[in-house]
Amino acid sequence: MFGTVHAPLFNPVIAAKHCVTADHIGNGRFGLNLVVGWNEDEFEMFGVEQRQHEARYEFAQEWLDAMKRMWSPEVEEFDFTGHFLNLKGVRAKPKPVGGTRPLVMNAGASATGRAFAVKNCDAFFMQASRVSIADTAVNVQKAKDLGLQHGQEIGVYSVGVVTCGHTQKQAEEYYHHCIIENADFSAIDGILAKKNITVASHGHEEFDRQRKHYANGMGGLLIVGDADRVANTLAELSGAGLNGMAISFINYLEEIDFFHDEVLGRLERLGLREPRKVQQARSA
Repeated sequence: MFGTVHAPLFNPVIAAKHCVTADHIGNGRFGLNLVVGWNEDEFEMFGVEQRQHEARYEFAQEWLDAMKRMWSPEVEEFDFTGHFLNLKGVRAKPKPVGGTRPLVMNAGASATGRAFAVKNCDAFFMQASRVSIADTAVNVQKAKDLGLQHGQEIGVYSVGVVTCGHTQKQAEEYYHHCIIENADFSAIDGILAKKNITVASHGHEEFDRQRKHYANGMGGLLIVGDADRVANTLAELSGAGLNGMAISFINYLEEIDFFHDEVLGRLERLGLREPRKVQQARSA
């Protein structure tokens, strides 16, 4: 279970304690997805001024350094003095489960963001190629190589938008009905406007391309098909070097049970997931 935390909106002492609570509830199965934020409306809602791009990651560096010290089983109480943070007599108990801190993930897209992620995090969240599995494999290897340059063996994850049906035809028809015929373009246009992507700024052709791109899962890799097609696509992505995928659906309540019953079993048989009995035994 990953919790996404905007570093500039949460005091690191509070965030560290919240994360440890979740870590104990999940018996060590909590991960932190650290983000620096971009949406000005969100920051204004909290009365926080967004920093310039480079400074966002400078702040995040101090924030994460403080978090890791709080999670360290060897550290009892400490002061932390940086350019952005000045913390006195910090105490953080209990410590994370098993004496190891939660897995930390980041999805920096810029050069600065990628450098921050591979230097500080256990996992890098990247966009899989919509062109080919081979392109994804190249990008995954680049991320892992960059991590090694910083002394880190990082995992690489991506996000997929799954539309899975009993048959290939059923899945494609459902996808076409929801995404092609009935996409919520008023919501999409609102998101694009926050990124200053409009007809005036980008022209009609590029604006239409961006609208379709966001309708198709906001950048997530489209995976449309029956259970065999979906499982085999996930297997190919694993073969390309991805360590995991965050999965979203059009309608969670209607689709998650079918995905659980039909796709996860196939992934077990392909050797990509532990059998559920093993998972349950470990949790116990």
